[in-house]
Amino acid sequence: MNLQPKHARGRARRLGALPMTSMIDVVFLLLIFFLVTASFAPDEGRLDAALQTEGPALTSVDLQPQVVVVEMGASGPVYRIGARLAVTPAELTAILKQLPKEAGVAVRVNGDVPVGAAAAAMQSAHDAGFIKRSYVPTQG
Repeated sequence: MNLQPKHARGRARRLGALPMTSMIDVVFLLLIFFLVTASFAPDEGRLDAALQTEGPALTSVDLQPQVVVVEMGASGPVYRIGARLAVTPAELTAILKQLPKEAGVAVRVNGDVPVGAAAAAMQSAHDAGFIKRSYVPTQG
């Protein structure tokens, strides 16, 4: 004895029954997908932000190169390193030999200085033992 109305029975036959085996397979595949792609590591926001370094810490003085400014004086080119002045390339070499060499040297040359004076400053830096040498032309 079937209690369903006649029109409901016809609709169930037309749609057919959903196969539960396929539905279970899809659910398990989704479950496996979410487990595999889930991140179980701690969030980066909760990690310690302090950087640990080994050995002595560097200061900003350790990273700045020595700066040699080549400019025109009253009698010719003058080489200036901070407050110290050198008139000849030999004097410049003697001053540069006293300075630390790790950070290198930058030779800053004004536009009105002859090319020979700039080349002499670069050669003095080489003779003093600087491995890192930079040439920086400026206007003025």
